[in-house]
Parts: sequence; C-alpha cells; structure tokens
Amino acid sequence: MENTENILKGKMAAAAETMKGSSRGILIVTHIFPDGVCLSSACALSLWLESIGKKHALFCADPLPESFLFLPNAKKFSQKASLDDFDVVAILDCACLSRTGLVDDLVQARGKIKTIEIDHHPKSEDYADIEIRLPERSSAAEVLYLFFRQNNIEISKPMADCLLTGLVTDTGNLLFSSVNENTIKTSSALLLEGAAMPKIIKRTAQNKSLSAMKIWGKILNNTRYHPSYKLVYSVLSWEEVAALKADFGEVGPAFDAASDILNNVDGAKAALFLREQEPGKIKGSLRSKHPGIDVSKVAEKLGGGGHSKAAAFRFDGHIEKTDGGWRIV
Repeated sequence: MENTENILKGKMAAAAETMKGSSRGILIVTHIFPDGVCLSSACALSLWLESIGKKHALFCADPLPESFLFLPNAKKFSQKASLDDFDVVAILDCACLSRTGLVDDLVQARGKIKTIEIDHHPKSEDYADIEIRLPERSSAAEVLYLFFRQNNIEISKPMADCLLTGLVTDTGNLLFSSVNENTIKTSSALLLEGAAMPKIIKRTAQNKSLSAMKIWGKILNNTRYHPSYKLVYSVLSWEEVAALKADFGEVGPAFDAASDILNNVDGAKAALFLREQEPGKIKGSLRSKHPGIDVSKVAEKLGGGGHSKAAAFRFDGHIEKTDGGWRIV
C-alpha cells in the first residue's frame, strides 16, 4: 500500500512539474458529450495554469451545454486545436483516446508531446505518459482535488466552485452509490475553501426553463417500460426532434437532463433516452442507480463510454415510428 501511495505521489508531482515546465503550452482536453465533471475539472485546471502564468488552451470536440457556461473560463473552450502549438496535453475524465475527438492527432504526436491523464474510470487503454487514475474516487474532480492538494497548490474560491460542481453533478448531488467517506470529506473541504453550494445547485439542478418543461413533456409522453429488463426508455425520431427545435430553439440542455429524469421511475433498474440528434445521427444516454448495473459497458459496446451509472453513445442510423413504437434502420 505504501509503495502504491508513493508511486501515485510521484506521478502527481511529475504531472505538475511537466505542466510548469511547458514551453509551448498545455492543451486541456475533455471528452465528447461533455458533462459537468469534465468541464468543471478542465476549468479548475485552467484557473491554476492561469494563476502561474502558463500558456494553455481548452478543447472539447462537442459544443458545451449552456447550463455549464457559468463556470469560469468555460467560454474559452474551442472545438478546434492544433497539437503543433503545444508540448503538453492534459486529458481529463477520459479513459480512452477515441472519446477525446483528437485520437488521430494524439497518435501521430506520440513522442513529440507529453500526455497527462487524470481520471477515475477503470483502466481502458494505455495512452498517457503520466497516468493518474483512481477508480475508487467518485469523480475526476475529486482526483484533481487530490492532485492540487498533493502538490500544495492553493485552491482559490473559483477553483473550489469548479471542483464542487464536478463532484455534485457526477454523483447526482451526492446521491449515487459511488459516494463514500472520501467524497463527503472532499465536498466539506471545498465548502471550507469557499465553494458556493447553493449557487452550484441553482445553476445545475434548478435552472429549468418553461421550454425545458414542455420538451420533457414530449419525452415523457414517449416513455415506455420494458418489464423483462426493468428498463424505462424514451425515443424521439428526427421528425419529433426537428419539431421541438422549431418550437423551442435550443433543446440540448433539456435533452441532457432527460435520462436523469427517466432514472427516477420506481422499480426501473436503468433508463435509456434515445433520439435522432440530426438526420442519420442517433445519440443515446444511459443512467442507472442499481448497484449491480454498469451502463458504461453497454455504451462501450456501442462506441461510447462514461461512468458505471451514467454513460452515452452515438451511431449512424435513422429512427422510424411504427404502430407499436419505433425501429432503427
């Protein structure tokens, strides 16, 4: 155990020194289908690098959900990046390169840049020069908190806000089975550092618009229950998605929360929200509160990934409505 702890401390120290020693800059990368924990962790790391005057940039292959644009530095994210501009890449909350949106660039850049991985997912593949992985921790935000603490990095109030946002959004407001004694201790420490829990909850859990309520009404109207699998699910065809966009404009934030709403159905072991996001492009979101179910394994089979209790995937296809429900062609 002591040897393992020393190895971890060495990796954390090496990661900090690598970023401090960067000459061309650090690219902070999050995963596709960005969520609260990857974005808030990236913003916390960005705030630290900013405080020590290190050149860096934030990258996410997909657009950010509007509900997380309140995070400091969130508006600095770009959907484009050239690795030629950096000598260090820090990848957060992402167990495999395929979910970075930069897989080809990162493979080609091996040996030319230093890659740091900070994550809590179970090991999926070896891709980082420095891998900081703690699967026993509830979120990547909690791992990043330990990174800051181990390296005696002062956590400012904005950094604390970011880290607590990641922690609470990745644990269902501290209700998921992944929450343990360490999670509560980390949350308490961040509150003592000045993190504003009421503001975070208001921004992430209570900022629901009337249009979101109406969109959820359509999703709930399409909800079905599969008794054999104890699965609650809802499906939207492209025609239905297009109609919602025409009526309400931005539908992303409401869609992002839909699977969490479905996951509250009593007796269901898992929830699935499937929609044709654009013509020929289907996205699925999976959730579960059941201790014996790991939805990330299903998502991985479909080319996606995520956590054991929250995962996503997408694939090419078209959803057609039928008399009995829907089919994918």
